[in-house]
Amino acid sequence: MTIRVVLALLGVAALVAATGVLTFFAIATFNRLWRRAQGKGYTGPITSIVLMTTGFTGLMGGIVLGVLVALLELGAATKVVAVGLAVVFGGVATLGGLALAVRLLPARPVRSGRRRRPRTPFRVLGNLAAATPPLVMVTLAVTGFPTTVGIQLLLPMATVSILCHTAARRADRIDALPPIDPRPAVVWIRGFGNERRLFGFRRRDQEEMRDRPELRKVFNRRPDPMSFEEYFAPAIAGDLGRGYGLGNPRDYLPPDGIDRHYATDDSWRDQFAELVAGSRCVIMTPGVWPELRYEFRVIRNLGAHRRLFVFTPPAGKARLIRRANRLKGFRHETWEDFRIALGDEAGYLLGQDPGPGAVVTFETDGSAVVLARDAEGAADYITAVRRHLADVEQHDRIDGPQRTD
Repeated sequence: MTIRVVLALLGVAALVAATGVLTFFAIATFNRLWRRAQGKGYTGPITSIVLMTTGFTGLMGGIVLGVLVALLELGAATKVVAVGLAVVFGGVATLGGLALAVRLLPARPVRSGRRRRPRTPFRVLGNLAAATPPLVMVTLAVTGFPTTVGIQLLLPMATVSILCHTAARRADRIDALPPIDPRPAVVWIRGFGNERRLFGFRRRDQEEMRDRPELRKVFNRRPDPMSFEEYFAPAIAGDLGRGYGLGNPRDYLPPDGIDRHYATDDSWRDQFAELVAGSRCVIMTPGVWPELRYEFRVIRNLGAHRRLFVFTPPAGKARLIRRANRLKGFRHETWEDFRIALGDEAGYLLGQDPGPGAVVTFETDGSAVVLARDAEGAADYITAVRRHLADVEQHDRIDGPQRTD
């Protein structure tokens, strides 16, 4: 009897573990398909609604299939295996169908130049979502039915309302004038496909909560996982200069964070060079993207590589960040991947992995120099940058800036 109980417990544990692993890979695969659709230009809300509805329908179909299998006259063990296989089949079939659909989708033309304000009435939709559960509950109560449905709608409709009001605030930025800041720009370079990749954990400050009121409804002043841009934007704006960069031409709405300039296809290279030439410094995190070598060559030709800083993610909760990125559909990219992608033709010598929490810059000959290691917060990174910039600016005042042609 004891052996049977132990075996039953081991079977349940194995089932739970297998379910967790399969769920993780299913979510990661779904997110990767979502990113591929966005990479083809399908960045609006309709795409996300269609993908999420299809995924939810497929999941429900697998569960229904599993329930039908459970009604068959089978042995207990056989029934458990059959139900599991039915649910897995439903999920795999759904993901396979989505993958095929995304692969067959034609790429949409890239929208270049200035952003156009979307026609979607985000605030109206947000208010409608917020008002729906109370209206449903009142209607059900008046007609004598239980208000359970209205209560169940509270959480999903609140989420929809927050997302809609967030989108409305981001849409307002399209028409807003950029803030007046006399300081030179701090240029951010990154692969557009990596913008949502998580970098580290940080507590949001009061100004972020004030500028983005929806955060107060979701976050409670705890350290939150953030992208590279979110992690450093307040510290850069406070201590270095105005964050600025080229925007992804496929953006449906301008993301929160740094100011973005949406250049045309035939002008982005010239405008990138102008941004770098007039900037105080250039910052980035290791990554791989198609324009990496070109951007690094421009920076080196302008002699700005002594003002180029590469930040590696902090050690704190690094494993959790990697898992979250995999769940979001991002492949883990190492320093070695970055070094191979950059190659030698751009004129840089990256050297060995500097480790977590590092600030890396470059000498005149392009060789990497580690300015700091084991940085734990954004302020630690920025302190190292400011110290080095003071030395470079003093050197340029004495000898003049250097340019490589």
